[in-house]
Amino acid sequence: MKRVAILQARLDSSRFPGKVMAELKGKPVISHIIDRLKAASEIDEVCVAIPSEHKEDSLADALAGMDVTVVRGHASDVLARYIQAAYETKADIIVRATGDNPLVATEVIDQQVGLLQSEPELDYVITEGMSTGLTTEAFTLKTLEKLDFLAKHPDHREHVTLYLRRNPGPFVMRRLDPPAHLANANYRLTLDTAEDYKVLGSIYDHLYDGSAIVDLKDVFKLLEGDSELQLAARQQVSLAAG
Repeated sequence: MKRVAILQARLDSSRFPGKVMAELKGKPVISHIIDRLKAASEIDEVCVAIPSEHKEDSLADALAGMDVTVVRGHASDVLARYIQAAYETKADIIVRATGDNPLVATEVIDQQVGLLQSEPELDYVITEGMSTGLTTEAFTLKTLEKLDFLAKHPDHREHVTLYLRRNPGPFVMRRLDPPAHLANANYRLTLDTAEDYKVLGSIYDHLYDGSAIVDLKDVFKLLEGDSELQLAARQQVSLAAG
């Protein structure tokens, strides 16, 4: 059973153009995400699924040196891009990751994939109750094919699992609690705005030494000990909610 992390990414972001290539401690955001996906023990391959448009060529060139599989497909029909990537990598289990989460939790990936492997009747697994930007979602190839058949609205094609989350009836789903050290939903640790970038930049400046991925326990310890950074991360949660 092949387990593939498929990372959707593009340069053409409306709110923060080029964010996947923005640097955190001298290294592109997308490279940090790839490192974290590779660190998951339950993943066999990392695939980056990007649009086939020429304006994404520089991203493809950058990925060529990152030891990942690159699949290029439809720009707005991200579900179709995922189907293409799953087929090309011969994936049986897919972990969906996105290009705006440079602190994605490797232990959650292992938790999700492990459950799908141990309970074959499951279609979809997500972990909830964590700060924004840490979780992934995992599902089987059969689930992805079912979504491809059922999801017709453009929103459902762009947001890969939106149909499933709004129409859970045809699927066997499991919502997991996070590991105890990640059970904290108070912070926004994703990258969508310049303000998010400042928060993540401060975290990486403090914690990334170039030799290993940032430990999320250290992230929360840093936030708890730095009132200004903590306030910035919490303000972003409030802004997103509003």
